[in-house]
Amino acid sequence: MARRQRHHEGEHENLERWLITYADLITLLLVFFVVMYAISQADLAKFRQVASSLRAAFNLDVLTAPPPGQSMITPLEQDPRFNAYLSVRAQVASLFTRLGLDRQGAEVELTSEGIVIHLSDAILFPPGQAELRPEAQRVLDGIAAIIEPLPNPIRVEGHTDSTPPPPGSYPDNWELSAMRAVNTVRYLTDVAGLPPQRLSAAGYGEFRPRASNETVEGRRKNRRVDIVIVQPTLGGP
Repeated sequence: MARRQRHHEGEHENLERWLITYADLITLLLVFFVVMYAISQADLAKFRQVASSLRAAFNLDVLTAPPPGQSMITPLEQDPRFNAYLSVRAQVASLFTRLGLDRQGAEVELTSEGIVIHLSDAILFPPGQAELRPEAQRVLDGIAAIIEPLPNPIRVEGHTDSTPPPPGSYPDNWELSAMRAVNTVRYLTDVAGLPPQRLSAAGYGEFRPRASNETVEGRRKNRRVDIVIVQPTLGGP
């Protein structure tokens, strides 16, 4: 009888060990998915920081493999000026917040091409026109002061929605978008003092939309001027 009782006690002890191991596994999985959810809304710099912390904490190679067909390190990140780009993005975002422009359709983002500053047409121009508003000057002055130290080429792009310009103004959206880009370039060079050789202007009409032209909000988002600080070829100036 004593031998049978000791046998049952050994079985109970093994069962508890299994539960502890199972609980540890569930905890690790929970931490993993919480972190995955959190970093899905973070930028790539934060992604790498979290991955490094996880590897150090759990001694696991997690979050290191890129999605199929994608590279974890983008060409932009390989640029030795990547930290400068992050700083410029932060400064432009701070300028927009200070001027209240983040509520008026002003955005800044890092793309594979470089830094893209989106300015709603209402910030810069009267409806259907290409002459800058007087209040646009402080916006462009602030942007010019931030990007002036960078040696990168700058391309100013005019974009419209699919609605034709008002009668008697411009013949089509091609010309309206191009003239808005040109007038923005002229201000950045002639008034704000950016070197003319660094700037170019392009008009894309309604043919590069950011959103659907089927909605009022989508059309508002598409009417814009983009200031693109172009990432030069690696090893270039």
